[in-house]
Amino acid sequence: MDATGQHTGNSPAETPKGYVYIVGAGPGDPELITLKAERVLSEADVILYDDLVALELVDQYGAVKIYTGKRKGSHHFEQEEINREIARHALAGRNVVRLKGGDPFVFGRGGEEIDTLRGYGIGYEIVPGITAAHGVSAYTEIPLTMRGISSSVAFCTGHHAGKIHVPDTDTIVYYMVASTVRDVLDAVAAKGWAGKTMAAVVQNATRYNQKVFTGTLDEFRRREKAVYSPALLIVGDSIGQYIERNWHSRKKKVLMTGGDSTRYKSTDYIMVHFPCRKISGADLEAVERCLDDLGRFSLLFFQNKFSVKYFFRFLFESGRDSRSLSHMTICTAGRAAAEELQKAGIVPDHTLEPDAAGGFAGSFGELGITGRHILLPGSNTVDHALVSRLRGLGNEVAPLGVYAHEVRQDEPIDLDFIDEIYFSSPTCVGNFRALFKTIPGRITISSADRDTEEEYRKRFGS
Repeated sequence: MDATGQHTGNSPAETPKGYVYIVGAGPGDPELITLKAERVLSEADVILYDDLVALELVDQYGAVKIYTGKRKGSHHFEQEEINREIARHALAGRNVVRLKGGDPFVFGRGGEEIDTLRGYGIGYEIVPGITAAHGVSAYTEIPLTMRGISSSVAFCTGHHAGKIHVPDTDTIVYYMVASTVRDVLDAVAAKGWAGKTMAAVVQNATRYNQKVFTGTLDEFRRREKAVYSPALLIVGDSIGQYIERNWHSRKKKVLMTGGDSTRYKSTDYIMVHFPCRKISGADLEAVERCLDDLGRFSLLFFQNKFSVKYFFRFLFESGRDSRSLSHMTICTAGRAAAEELQKAGIVPDHTLEPDAAGGFAGSFGELGITGRHILLPGSNTVDHALVSRLRGLGNEVAPLGVYAHEVRQDEPIDLDFIDEIYFSSPTCVGNFRALFKTIPGRITISSADRDTEEEYRKRFGS
């Protein structure tokens, strides 16, 4: 430390310190992140993210990702370790995003983290997020304030670490009540709140599997103790405004295993993205050989946004840029891949949609594409049906693995809340089958093309 009490961290000859953003990711729905948070995440070198941050959100960014998840009784990192990890990366000159569920300064321990940064003299900013109470209110239609019913609201913690506070207010929101709902309500009742006062426990707020339990104080206190995790507890008469068929519960939940989510109207559906991709493990030697011989290809076909993202990462790392592709016709499978391609400053010559019978190869046939030498970047799991059909049109096809396609099990999907599953490819059917041996009969199954439908029938026997 120097005379001011700060850690000196580095000398003038060492790497300049990086910068840290303490960012709120919102309560669960990845679409509730702010524009500023999106920007700093896209510029980050390292992202340290919590348990309640959706992987669908984290996976969009190219930074090094470090999971620091914490839940009661299961801490991947203790808070002190997280503080040190943030500082370590910043002192190495990296731009760091500490991504936290909800808002960093509402029971988010953001204050402790900036104390550490101040001690090391590391620059930082706070990017607020939508706190869980606001998310719960909006996604359940339970107003926290309402004229004639509730003119004041308080946010409290339901942890047992200290005394359970029962402030004099119309509505109370208790955070972190996974196993303490009964204890909190006992404290509320002991403070003189009437037994008929309404209460609501909201589990997995703003997510596809949000669940709401309502009742009076007396009713909840008579029930057996239960664990609701992650959950918030709301106490107050404004809960009388709750309706079971609210806007969030009315929407159908569609599990997307890939493909373009614009096929479903956002006013009627909530898209749930199946985490079946783990981006790693490209065949680096094959990629290098391919990039050294780009001149022999006349057409480049990107099967999804991941193939675009990682192909261009390797292209740029090799010292080349988009001019190396100027002699090629460039095609993308769907809008998401086309939008990813535009980030590299390229508009595709053709944005293809799968033909019901022939898949994407059917679209190539309609365009009269034959006699071409096609480079096909994708996952390490080759779509042999697509390759065969493209070759059947008289083309030479060279598949190139630029990322690994593996099943992720760190954020399981609860099929009890799913109304429909959309399979975008045979590979995704196989990935899904690795996690789920059966699919409930009430769930609607949709497939991108005939090959995917056949793979589904082969795997699930229906």
